Amino acid sequence: MSNCDYTANTGYNFFSKCYTQAGHINTVGAYPQNKIGKALTCPQNIDKWTEFFIPEVVDIPVQKPDIEALVEVHSCIEIISQRVVKTPTVTGYTPPAGTPILGQNIPNGECTNLTGRKLVIEGLLKQKVIYTALTDEQPLHSANHTVPFSAFIIIEGDTPLSQKFNITPYIEDIFAYNLSERNIFKNTTIFIKASRIC
Repeated sequence: MSNCDYTANTGYNFFSKCYTQAGHINTVGAYPQNKIGKALTCPQNIDKWTEFFIPEVVDIPVQKPDIEALVEVHSCIEIISQRVVKTPTVTGYTPPAGTPILGQNIPNGECTNLTGRKLVIEGLLKQKVIYTALTDEQPLHSANHTVPFSAFIIIEGDTPLSQKFNITPYIEDIFAYNLSERNIFKNTTIFIKASRIC
């Protein structure tokens, strides 16, 4: 183990390398992989989507005992707000050859064009980590924590700012392992579908 300065001048003993734990960690809240393909069933002009991940280091509260091993991670998502906002659009540019390229023909690396409108979605990733304590009795303990997030989906440029969407979040994957006796690394992959309300 190597001694690392973490935050606020607090020293933790971190494991020197990442590893896969011998035991299986049960995850609760992830959407079944065989059903995620059915999430987008409407025509493309109705359903919009995005996906992202939330990496985090979770500190076990001081009143809780040290971690021996992770047992289970429970996760759920609560959407707290949505709004359509105005954004810039790409107006085009003229390359050295001198032929103008219009804005709507300039996608980014993900083949996305800026339209002048985005749907901004805010939510909370609520989680409970269950673990065995590093004591002779090895009782089960849990630590609850909530992580706020913000995501966006590019939508049509003529979308009214008052437009509302049905927001459906899916947890695609949860990965967790303990960095030390007091810290856990977690990564949650999230898929969000937004369906226009007519």
